[in-house]
Amino acid sequence: MGFSFLAMSIAAASLAPWVPSRKKDVLRALQLASPKKGDVIYDLGCGTGTVVLLAAKLYPIKAIGIEMAFPLYLICKIRSLFYNKKAGAIKFINKNLFKSDLSDADIVYVFGMPSVLSKRLRPKLETELKPGTKIVSYVFPIEGWDPEDVDWLKDRNPIYLYIKK
Repeated sequence: MGFSFLAMSIAAASLAPWVPSRKKDVLRALQLASPKKGDVIYDLGCGTGTVVLLAAKLYPIKAIGIEMAFPLYLICKIRSLFYNKKAGAIKFINKNLFKSDLSDADIVYVFGMPSVLSKRLRPKLETELKPGTKIVSYVFPIEGWDPEDVDWLKDRNPIYLYIKK
């Protein structure tokens, strides 16, 4: 009950309640985004850090997770203690993603509620991201944008790839 209340409270001020992305789907999302050496990927509302840790483990990139909920941020920091430092670089930030600068992003991963994606996040991304930045949206499309690609396997969640014009 307490954790559910915490998740819903955070959701009211952020992107969505905390629901983890499936590891198999994260792998699909990363393949769709096809990170290149030196890319910077942001996971907005990174939860327990799964996307960040997996991305940096598999690709020679800098992976940054932004998480507003302090308990989830602490889990990220603890998980990072066991991370292989020889893989890509990782960083976790305890901050509201809407107050974070994303201008150095090459890839942005997001799992948010449709209304927040379209009304709050889309304008931020349109303003801050450089042309060519890839935006990967897990489960929900971003209204007002046409995806470059959609990875939709039977019995799996869709993953939308957008590229900032």
